[in-house]
Amino acid sequence: MTALAHIGRGVDKELITAIVDSGLGKRLVEIFCEARGVLSISHHHARGVGSQRIRTGQMYFQERDVVLLLVETEFLDAIFQNVFDAGKVGQPGGGIIFSESVLRGHPMLPFDGTDW
Repeated sequence: MTALAHIGRGVDKELITAIVDSGLGKRLVEIFCEARGVLSISHHHARGVGSQRIRTGQMYFQERDVVLLLVETEFLDAIFQNVFDAGKVGQPGGGIIFSESVLRGHPMLPFDGTDW
């Protein structure tokens, strides 16, 4: 079975999105990239304006990592719990995690001429 057929139609999938403290995203990718049931994983850095102000006219910027895991539905609960624990989401200010159904997906493929 090819990667496109595996990630495409016919496989029940869920997308887990975890917004965690800055610096944890790369570690979560390393932990879960080979986990059973994970079809695809990615992370990126995010920065936004928080609700706190340093002083009048100056906003406090919040930085987080966003981790996206495309997983097979039968492994959802176990992977969700493991990401929750490893990402320290249950601690105060630790972030948020949620999942949603996915109908189909397409893997990111390298451009022609790349060496990876």
